[in-house]
Amino acid sequence: MENKNYWAEFLGTFLLVFFGTGSIIISEEYNGVIQAFGIGVVFGVTVWILVQFLGKFSDCHINPAVTVTFYFNKNIEIKNTLFYIFFQFLGAVLASLLLHYIFPSNQKLGNTIPSGSVWESFFLEFELSFILMGVIVISNAVLSLKKWAPFLIGFTVFLEAWLAGPICGASMNPARSFGPSIISGSTDFLWLYFLAPIAGMLFFLLMYHFFNSKR
Repeated sequence: MENKNYWAEFLGTFLLVFFGTGSIIISEEYNGVIQAFGIGVVFGVTVWILVQFLGKFSDCHINPAVTVTFYFNKNIEIKNTLFYIFFQFLGAVLASLLLHYIFPSNQKLGNTIPSGSVWESFFLEFELSFILMGVIVISNAVLSLKKWAPFLIGFTVFLEAWLAGPICGASMNPARSFGPSIISGSTDFLWLYFLAPIAGMLFFLLMYHFFNSKR
């Protein structure tokens, strides 16, 4: 069963990066045909579908920041944490490699690069990741919302990618940034897209336990 979980994480992250960053590449290659709203839709709908159909195998983390946060919340053991993250990165890199093969002239490959200051993007990524983890945790914790969790998570990704994508890339996901960065050879800001999402999600977890602790 564990092997299925790992390959579900691989497939989910591969498809997220392939379709999500693929939409960015297509928009760049064809005169902005998709634009920010459309790119947000692609990311959001992809996440919605993946969580809906792969969630029964691995809970569909498809995001190392989510996996790390769930590890600290004791939802997942260290062995599975490490394997999940490995397969997430592998899926992201292979998706970007395939996109590079399809679009060899594209230099960025949907990479996340700050359009303004580095710290502006850092705090945006922190905040976006904080909100996303909040939606993930609360939509799964509240019984009346649980059946809507895949849609709510996907809708959150859509909104954040649409509104913040042009500023910081709205990664919220180290693997999503890792694949395009490694294959394009542009890794200057990779630290930002590792640190900010993990910190933002862990900070939500800290706040969640603080407000739900018995006084």
